[in-house]
Amino acid sequence: MFLETIGITAILPCFADPSKIRFHAEPSNNLSEILPYLNAVIPKAVYNHAGQALTFSRDYRIICLFPQLITGAKADDADDARAVLDWLIDLINETWEKRSEITPSFERRERLTALAIYKLLPGLNCGQCKWKTCMAFALQLAAEQASMMLCSPLFDTPYAEKRELL
Repeated sequence: MFLETIGITAILPCFADPSKIRFHAEPSNNLSEILPYLNAVIPKAVYNHAGQALTFSRDYRIICLFPQLITGAKADDADDARAVLDWLIDLINETWEKRSEITPSFERRERLTALAIYKLLPGLNCGQCKWKTCMAFALQLAAEQASMMLCSPLFDTPYAEKRELL
């Protein structure tokens, strides 16, 4: 077992959504060694090996791991934060147990910017996604508040290559 506990050290108001909370927590073990393994197994994680930080989303929550600190935003309440941290303990321990089967990733993945996403959209401003313009939709995609599945034209043959890039 790599990690026994994660203790919540602070519950604070959430800047992104006033109806939610953010939290700070302290892991029982330094996470430095496991971050590259988690980077390999968590889809869409943004990793900075030099800065020792791994950021990812779980549903609508944002979680950031540092060697001796875990922060979270957009949790529903303290119970939700605790549930997220319990899930994280399980994920960390499962990843550690399977580390011999996982190639650690030191790759620094960046999130696509809204402009980069916009360039990959059809640019029709058709509104089928429920936003009036492709740029507005791109902003929602960049913020991970919408799914590319909402853009019907993106699934037409002429846009297959752009869809794959997204």
